[in-house]
Amino acid sequence: MRVAVIGGGPSGLVTLKYLKTAHEFFPGTELIEAKLFEAENSVGGTFKYRAYEGAELVSSRQLTSFSDFRCSSDTPDFLTAEEYTRYLEDYCKEFDLLRFIHLKTSVTKVEHGEKSGNVVHYLTHGQETQYHCDAVAICSGLHVQPNIPDIDGLENVPMVIHSSDFKEKKQFGVGKDVLIVGSGETGMDLAYMAVTSDTKSVTLSHRDGFHCGLKRAPDPIVFGQKPALRKKPNVPYDVGASSLFDTAYVHPVLRDSPLAWGYWDKFAKWTAWVPTGTSPGYDQWIGGVSPDRYHASRIFFNKSTHAIPYISAPYHPTPSLINKIRASIIDAPIVDTKGCHIDLAPWPQAVDSSGIVHFTETDRPEAQRMKQVICKPDMIIFASGYTQSFPFLTASYPQFGEANIRNIWKERDESVAFIGFVRPSFGAIPPLSELQAQLWILNLLQRLPAPLLKEDHYRLHAHPRARIQYGIDHESYAYQLALDMGSAPSFSQMLDRGLKMTLCWALSANVNPKFRMVGPWKWEGAEGVMMGEVWETVTRRRGPWGHFTMSVLPILYFGILSAFFYVVFGVWEIALFVWKCMMASADY
Repeated sequence: MRVAVIGGGPSGLVTLKYLKTAHEFFPGTELIEAKLFEAENSVGGTFKYRAYEGAELVSSRQLTSFSDFRCSSDTPDFLTAEEYTRYLEDYCKEFDLLRFIHLKTSVTKVEHGEKSGNVVHYLTHGQETQYHCDAVAICSGLHVQPNIPDIDGLENVPMVIHSSDFKEKKQFGVGKDVLIVGSGETGMDLAYMAVTSDTKSVTLSHRDGFHCGLKRAPDPIVFGQKPALRKKPNVPYDVGASSLFDTAYVHPVLRDSPLAWGYWDKFAKWTAWVPTGTSPGYDQWIGGVSPDRYHASRIFFNKSTHAIPYISAPYHPTPSLINKIRASIIDAPIVDTKGCHIDLAPWPQAVDSSGIVHFTETDRPEAQRMKQVICKPDMIIFASGYTQSFPFLTASYPQFGEANIRNIWKERDESVAFIGFVRPSFGAIPPLSELQAQLWILNLLQRLPAPLLKEDHYRLHAHPRARIQYGIDHESYAYQLALDMGSAPSFSQMLDRGLKMTLCWALSANVNPKFRMVGPWKWEGAEGVMMGEVWETVTRRRGPWGHFTMSVLPILYFGILSAFFYVVFGVWEIALFVWKCMMASADY
C-alpha cells in the first residue's frame, strides 16, 4: 500500500509515523510506503510559521504530547510555540521520519487514477512530479488562508495586517493606536502584548462575546490566606477532570441528553463566579457571550487570560453585599494593571475617510462606552482566524466538511482522510489527530473490530450560521475513537493491574497513553506513562477545584444518573422479554 500525506504539522507527522510503523503492530501486514509533502522548508506547520513572539500553547504538554513520545518531567506544563516546534522535530528524529518527508514540495493537484487509486501531482525544485498511491491523508497546515473580514474603508488605515504576519512586539511601533479585530486566543495574546508595549491606545473588537477560562485550576485566596508556595502550580484544567462515568460507562441516554452538558456548563460559570464574582468568565466583567449562545455545549473557551484584567479594568462595579461576603471567604488575587486598560469594542462596521472606525450598533455596555471614544488606529491587526481550502483536490473528491465518519473520511470514500480538522471546545488538536490517524489506518487495513455506529454526542451544538461547524468536546470525542478501535480499557482490565492503576485510569482525563494499554495499538510503555506522568496530574489537584469538583462531584453526578438509567432500561428490557414470552405462550 502507498499513502501520500499532505502537510508537515503535528497532524501530518503523527499520521506518517503510524503509517510507517503499522506493520510492527499487525504481523503479516506489508510495510506501508508513505511520503509526506510539506511546502515549507521545515516541519512544524502553524506552530512554526504562524507563531509570534512569546506565543505559548494553551493546551498542556500532558495532553498535547503524543502518546509514545513524552516531554521530560521537568518541562513546564505549557510549552512555547518554539519549544513545541522543537518537540515535533525531535519526534521526527525519534521515529526516523525525516527520510520520508519532502520539504519545499507543494502539492498542485490530487486526482483519481485512470483505473484506481490516486495521483498526487507535486512541485519540487521547479519540477512537477507524480506520485501514484492508494490513499491520501490531508492534514492541517496546507492551503490555510488568513480570514480577512470585508470592512469598508480599510484603505484609510495606515497599516492593516493579519495576525499571521505579526511576529514581534516591535511591529507595534512607538506611541501608536492599535485596533485588534478578533477576540479569540490570538487576539487576546496580541492585545496583551500591545497594552504592555509602548502604545498609545489598544482596542479589542469582538463579534458576540467570549468566555475567559483558565488554563490551570486556580489557587485563590481562602479566608484571607494566600495559597502556599509549592514546587508546582495547580493542575492544568485540560487534564484535571476524571473520565469515570463522564465518558467511561456513561449510559447512552444520559450521554445524548442535555444533562451530560449541564454539569460542565454550571461548572464553567460557577468556577468563574465563586473566586471573582462574575460568571461571564474568570474575572471577566465585560464582553460576555450572548445569552442564547452561552452554554458549554456551544462555545469555545478562551484560555488566553493575560489581557482580561486590562479589559475588565474600566468595568469593575462597586462590590455588592453578596460579593463582599463571597470575597471574604474566597477571592482571586488582583492583577495590577498600573492604570493601563484595553478598550473593548463591537465588530467594526466601516472606516471613514478620516480613518475613524465606526462600530456595529449594539446594546452592550462596551458599545455605549465606545460611542464616547474616537478610535482612529494607526494599525489594525486581524486576529480573525483562517479559512481552509484545498484547490489541489479535483471535483470528484469530498471536502473536509463532508467527512461524515468521525469527521475523518466520507462514507464509501475512505481512501481520503482529513486529519486534524476538528476544533475542541477545551482541549488540543494534536492528540486527537493521533487517534484519528490510528482509526483511519485500521480502516485502510480492514482491521476495525466492528462497523462504526453513527454517533454525534461529541459534537458542539453550533448555531447554523456559525463559521465553525466542526467543534467537538475533546473528552467525548477521544473516548469515542478509542471505543471504535477497541482501545478503551475495561474496568476489569485495570483491576488486573492493581489499585493504583485502577485509580489512575478512573480519575485521569482521556489522555492518549490511556488508549495504548490495550487494543490494536498497544504499547508497552503506556503503563509507565500512566503510573508516572498521568498519576501526577491526579495527585496535583488541590483546593476548591481539586478532587471535589473535578472528581468526586462529576463521578457522583454522572454515576448515579447512569446507574438510574441502566436500572430503568434494564427492568424495561426484562419486562418486555417476559411479555413477549407470555404472548408466545398464549399463541401456542
